[in-house]
Formats: sequence, structure tokens, C-alpha cells
Amino acid sequence: MLPLRWTERAVTDLAGIAEYISRTSAIYAESVVARMDYRLQLLREHPHMGKLAPEAEDLEVRELVVESHRVFYRVRPDAIELLAIVHGRQQTPREF
Repeated sequence: MLPLRWTERAVTDLAGIAEYISRTSAIYAESVVARMDYRLQLLREHPHMGKLAPEAEDLEVRELVVESHRVFYRVRPDAIELLAIVHGRQQTPREF
């Protein structure tokens, strides 16, 4: 099982998502974060469960869809590097 390595951007993205949702419902925000955490724990066991991110310039970048969010990551020999988390309606970053 590989550990997760969070980039500063991914941490900021998740915090922003939680803050935005909590403006209307703190309970729903907690629920979204909990579901994200659950899927990320599954990712630790199955690092290639996400598909390759077609828009990314780096061909090693994969994406995992969690509800309406896309989690971008790379599988490294020693960890899963979480790069960014964006809402499906947001523009996908090309570089990470």
C-alpha cells in the first residue's frame, strides 16, 4: 500500500472545496471530504484505478473522479503524489 504525498496545491484545493461547500452546509462539506478520503484510501491499495488524464501534458498524470471532482495524481515508486483537485466544471490544469 503506497502512502499519499499531498502537494501544496492539492491541500489548498481540498480546503477550498470544503470551505465553499460549508458556506451552505457544514454537514455536506464534511460528507464530501469523508467520501474523498474513502476513495483516496482505496487509491492507496489500487494506484492505477484512475484513468490517464487526457488533457495533462505529463503522460503519467492520472485522474480519479470523486463525485463531481477530479483528483489528479501521479504514481511514484514510493508514493502516490496528489497534484490537484478540481470541480468537473472547472478548467483542467495542463501542468502540475
